[in-house]
Formats: sequence, C-alpha cells, structure tokens
Amino acid sequence: MNVTFEQKDNLNGTISVNITAADYAPELDKKINDYRKRANIPGFRQGMAPKSMIEKMFGTSMLLEAVNTAASKGLFDYIDEKKLNILGQPVLNENSKIDELVKGSDYTFTFDIGLAPDFKLNISEKDVYTRYEVVIDDKMIDDEIDRMRKRFGNLTEVEVAGDNDVVYTSMTELNESGEVLEGGVHSASTPVLTSSIKHEASKAVFIGAKKGAEFNVNVFDLFDQDETEISHALGINKQTVADLGKMFKVVVNEIKRNETAELNQEFFDKAYGEGVVASEEQMREKIKAELGTYFGGQADHLFEHKMMDSVVAKQQIILPDSFLKRWLIDRHPDKFNADNVEQNYQHEAAYLRNHLFEEKLLSENNVKVEEADIKQAAINYTKNMFGAYGNTGISDEMLASIVEPSMKKEEYRSRMINLAVSNKVREVLKSKVTIEAKSVSADDFIKLVQEHNSKHHHNH
Repeated sequence: MNVTFEQKDNLNGTISVNITAADYAPELDKKINDYRKRANIPGFRQGMAPKSMIEKMFGTSMLLEAVNTAASKGLFDYIDEKKLNILGQPVLNENSKIDELVKGSDYTFTFDIGLAPDFKLNISEKDVYTRYEVVIDDKMIDDEIDRMRKRFGNLTEVEVAGDNDVVYTSMTELNESGEVLEGGVHSASTPVLTSSIKHEASKAVFIGAKKGAEFNVNVFDLFDQDETEISHALGINKQTVADLGKMFKVVVNEIKRNETAELNQEFFDKAYGEGVVASEEQMREKIKAELGTYFGGQADHLFEHKMMDSVVAKQQIILPDSFLKRWLIDRHPDKFNADNVEQNYQHEAAYLRNHLFEEKLLSENNVKVEEADIKQAAINYTKNMFGAYGNTGISDEMLASIVEPSMKKEEYRSRMINLAVSNKVREVLKSKVTIEAKSVSADDFIKLVQEHNSKHHHNH
C-alpha cells in the first residue's frame, strides 16, 4: 500500500491511497470463509458449499467491502501517523469513483481533506468588556412584594363581580330562537376571570353581575375567538368548537375575589417557610438578595456571550469553506443540499470557529478538563434546572445522586463535557481581558438582553 499527501494550500489537500491485491486479499478471504461457515445453500450441508460458489454468488459485494476497508485503514492510519489536523471527514474525490471492481486489480482512491487553520491568539488586557450590574431599587422590591401578596392571598366569596374576580358559571348552548338547544353543550362549571375578557360588551355583562344572575353571551366573543380556550372552558373537543352555536345561557353560581395577603407572620411563613422571615424589613432584604442573584446570573450570561462572540470574531479564523460545504452535503444529505447549504452553513461555521478557538486557548494555557470538572458542570447544570422551578434547597449529595445515572448516557455526558470546556474557556478569558462594571436599571438591562438575543439569533 502506498499513501501520499498533497497540500494544495493552507486549508486544503488530498490524500491518495494506492492499494494492491495483497492489501485487500486477506480481508476478502476472511469474509468469504466467514460467510461460507454460516451459509445455507440448497443442495449442501451448512458450511459445506464450495468456496468458489460463495465467491461467485457474493464475491462482488464482499470485494467492495474488502477494498473499502483497506482504503479506509490506509487513509486514517496515515492521518494519525502524520498528525494531520483535519476538519470534518475526508471526501472521496469524484475522479476516484470506480464503476466496476475486478479481483486482483490495484486501485487508487483520492480523498479531499480540509485542514484546520493555523492562527495566533489575539487577546490582551487592551480588550475591554462591560459587565452590567443591575440596580435593585425600592420599586422593584415593592412590585415583588405586591406580586407575592396576590399569590398568597385568600379567595373570598363576594356578592357582586368586579374587574378582577373569578365568576363560576354554568353555560348552556342556545338555538337560533334563544332557547336551550336540545342535545347541545352544557357545562356545569366554567370559571371566567373578568380581567381576562377582552370583548368590552361581554365584559360589561359580567361586571356587576350578582350570584344567581342569568344572561346570554356570545362564547366566541367572551373567549376572544380562541378555539382552544373555548374547548377548555366548556370541556369539549377542540374539533367540535366550530360547530357550536354562538349564544350560550350563563348562570352565575359563585363569585370569588383574591384578597391581597396582609404583611404579617402568616404571610411571611407561607412565602418563605415557618420562622425564616419575621418582619417586612427582613423580607425586603431577602427579595433584594434574590433579585440580585437572578440578575447577576443574567448579567454573567450576557457578558460571557458578548465577550465570546467578540473575541472569536477578532481571531479571524479562516475555514476551508468550499470543502466543508461539500462534506456537509456528502455526510448529512438529510439536512444539507445544494439549495440550502449556503444558508445553513453559517451556523456550522460559527460553531466550528468557536470550537477551534476553545481548543487553542486551553492548549496554549495548559488547561485540561478533568473528570471532576465534568461532574461539577453536571451538578451545577442540574442545580440551575431545579432552581428555575423554585427548588433551591437541594444538597450537592442529592444532586450528585441524580446526575450519576445520567452521566452513563453518551449524549448527556457529551453535553456536560462541552459545558465543562466552556466553563474553563470563560475562566481563562476573564483572566486575560479587562472587565469594567457598569450599573444599569432593570429596564435598561432587559433592553440590552433583548437587543443581544435579537442580534445573536439573526446571526446564527
């Protein structure tokens, strides 16, 4: 076997693999003999059919497999031996494709390859990035207290419906004459939140209604023409909503109002657990800390994203674009074709540039990702996931027990490795650039996040 490499430029090359009959004959004989032992050929006992017959019947496909195996081994052994840093996978050159294989012949296969670019890191203390610090003011704390007071308030029964009450009704479908439709839809319990009614005329009928009141209403106006909402309210299949009569008779069964909770110990215990908070002042301090933690995490996320985008763009990492597009079409024909590869390639190229930058940054700074880093990344990821649902009191031991089975799954472990690598990259980057803190209001910070997300999603 003879393997040669020709470098066309800094990013592209070809590898030619010349294989002789001696290179693939052992693999071909092995395949024929293995199949012969298993084959059930009419007229012969299992394993006793002549080798020549097996070769005549299946030799072409086995020859193809043997030749491909030999060519692939020669190709990848050469790449490993010469330590070629390739991108994607080699793609067989169109001129190398053979219409017919003949046993005993020599073959040469030429593969096009894309080479990883050689670039120097361009990072210094002169690179200045802003990390925003959200100012937690009294209004934000007041708004959060109001929200919590409503959340932990008590539902009390009232006689007359107001603008933010829940009116519990029964609803019955009417015919065109305004009478109860025989066999029509009847719902014994349909709650209506008055503040959610957008249709003014329908809302006016509910506001001021008393317990026991009866009136007719257009259900499509009442629920803002939303077929899903109508189906849920009436307890019917969404498919049948279009066939409903518009007018329904409504009977008010009960009216309830959410009374805002008083700022007392009962409220503090409901909100934070018994004895955790004993005064409004302590509650305000706790809310301020919670908002600080939330916005701090959001600020870190924004800062790190903007820093990474800027730093990677600054490196000017040039890729073998034409080769990579060919490789994507060849390797993933279900996702890429000649019509969409230009558009979809940009996302793949951005991911690849990030990956190359991360590899080089960690390598040049002698930073390795250890098993402990991967496990910690998984624990932090799980902790944040539970935190999003309000479960912030889970111990690291419990988190580790949750993570351990998932780490045995290849896809999950791969994601955690990528997360651990990203964590290390951010740590190294932060030590090399200049970070400036800037105080902003919550409203201004939210606008900054929205602008970044809009730009980021547009580019990717």
